[in-house]
Amino acid sequence: MAAVPQFAGRSRTVSIPSPARIPRTVLISITMIVVASVGLLQVLQSSNAATAGYQLAALERERTALGAEVRALEAEIASTAGQDQLRQMAVQRLGMVPAQQTIRIAVEAPAPALPVLPERYVIRPPEDTGPSLAWWQQLLRVLPGFH
Repeated sequence: MAAVPQFAGRSRTVSIPSPARIPRTVLISITMIVVASVGLLQVLQSSNAATAGYQLAALERERTALGAEVRALEAEIASTAGQDQLRQMAVQRLGMVPAQQTIRIAVEAPAPALPVLPERYVIRPPEDTGPSLAWWQQLLRVLPGFH
């Protein structure tokens, strides 16, 4: 048989204070701390929201300014797009001169079947898929065994 060791001396009992035993000052101070914490969190949250709003407004102003700059550059490009102006700029700024002698070369290779442009610039004709199916025919195509 096993024996449970017992300590010589007094036995100690720990009692948890009931709500009636907690002093009012402790309850009031805990309540005040909780209320102050909630208030502080609300102030911090509104401060962060205001900061984000100011940053957003600054970014919108910057976007507007950059958009205006893009439009100004587009206008400048459009104004210099004339052939006479391009020829004059080529002669003045780059020192280009008209060709003195032209050579023509005949190429025997056929033109490529596909355009040699990036896909984003190629306009393809819409594919003819035939007559469109009714909604119930499309549903039957999705279901297995009804193809």
